[in-house]
Amino acid sequence: MIGLFEVSKSQRLKGAGYEREIVNYHRQMGMTNEDIKRVPLSGAADGFKGDIQIKGMLGECKRRRGGNKRLYKWLSQDDSDFLFIRDDNQETLVVLPLKTWECVLKWLKWV
Repeated sequence: MIGLFEVSKSQRLKGAGYEREIVNYHRQMGMTNEDIKRVPLSGAADGFKGDIQIKGMLGECKRRRGGNKRLYKWLSQDDSDFLFIRDDNQETLVVLPLKTWECVLKWLKWV
């Protein structure tokens, strides 16, 4: 776990800004403050896991300068709606563009 003071102030501000961006996006779609919220201290202290909560599920928000180029390249292949990825001996992850995530939320009737 990365401690609160192990990252620079600008990195913390960038991360917190991205978390707010994600929360605000969901609120604009119709989610309430009870449906989606930022986690206090965003995982920097014991008892506060994850960055955001959506309907009780924990989420992480990671923003990098170019660190995800390969994911974007793979998603752009054949105009894919989602991407399954897995490192050896790890759990499979699903990567969705925001427009696909929005469709999932609508199918679930969460917005």
